[in-house]
Amino acid sequence: MSYRKKITFLTIGDISQIATMKRALGMANPLHKLGWDVSIIAMECEENRTRIALECDPAIHIEYYKACSFMEEPAVKTALVNKINPDFVYFCSFSIRNRLLKSKLMKKPKLLIEHAELQSAIKSVPLKRRIWFYLLEIYSILYADGLLCASKYLDKHFKQLAKKMFKRIPVLYSPYAFNNDIISSYKLIEDQLIERYQGRKLLLYMGTMTQNYGLFAMLEAMKALSATNPELLLLLMGRGRHLEEAKQYVAAHRLENYVVFLGYIPEIELSSYFSVAKYFISPLNNTVQDKARCPSKIYMYLPFDKPILTSAIGEPQEIFKENGYYFETEKPQTLVDLIQHLENTPLTREVYPVKEQHSWEKRALDFNYWVTKCFSAKDMKNTFRYEEIHYE
Repeated sequence: MSYRKKITFLTIGDISQIATMKRALGMANPLHKLGWDVSIIAMECEENRTRIALECDPAIHIEYYKACSFMEEPAVKTALVNKINPDFVYFCSFSIRNRLLKSKLMKKPKLLIEHAELQSAIKSVPLKRRIWFYLLEIYSILYADGLLCASKYLDKHFKQLAKKMFKRIPVLYSPYAFNNDIISSYKLIEDQLIERYQGRKLLLYMGTMTQNYGLFAMLEAMKALSATNPELLLLLMGRGRHLEEAKQYVAAHRLENYVVFLGYIPEIELSSYFSVAKYFISPLNNTVQDKARCPSKIYMYLPFDKPILTSAIGEPQEIFKENGYYFETEKPQTLVDLIQHLENTPLTREVYPVKEQHSWEKRALDFNYWVTKCFSAKDMKNTFRYEEIHYE
């Protein structure tokens, strides 16, 4: 016998531009199978509807809200939470927009806040804004009943910060993961891609097109590799503020036959691209920003069992340890050397034996155990509604 608990994931924006919704989509089905009633509050837009339909079972309850001002959004979300009446509210990120008006809540659900990056440590952000982010990080500890951190760095950081504030608060280390349903889904355009890129060996990067995410390190590496390994082709998937500058670099160095800018690719086509790629690239810099963040794409690549070229920093080092394929983003030649080594050395082992530890099913099990341990029925007697679950 068990008891059903209710959780609402509070998300923000269009998932094609703000990817923090991935936690809600990844954990919704596994939590429901573990006996939770799961709901998601999401902004009304075509991409959100498409992704939710693709990844969530019909049993997951969805409440959509229309895009509105940052002043209106918390009130709209508070009204929806009152309508759903959950035991837990999971903030997929915490901001002025993505919060609740606690004084307006009819019941008092436990509030869980996820941290997936340390915005106060981003050097390219103006100082005043970084100070604001730091204050928001402090406020999240006061506001929440529990924290979830998507990297070991964040886990340590927020535990230390809470200790300095004399605030006892449970903290769970919970990185991102991969979705089994997406991986096993029909490879919609795989045959087209095989034909389109026949004779080429594909390196795939998926992420934001910005300099601090290693964009120009990859382009410099392709400049060198085009002379020695002309069969290699770099596919860049995504958008970002340095996209036009990158296109200019490619044109100036005549790399059009070695670099392709794909733009945004619909989720339903991703598994096709992942299947035809030979290597994945996930650059990281030796900065607090990159040590703290959780590069979610790495978890999406894992089950395809192909080399992920990344840096021995932060979460990749936690995942792969001595089994990683590492280069230094600040030194593009190290990426060139790594690729040439892999091209000349056949793989003789399973690339990533640890991948089973990084599914959303495993994350949901860990979360369920953590909630049971930290928020007992006695603590929750005014919150839980006990409903027996009968498993067939």
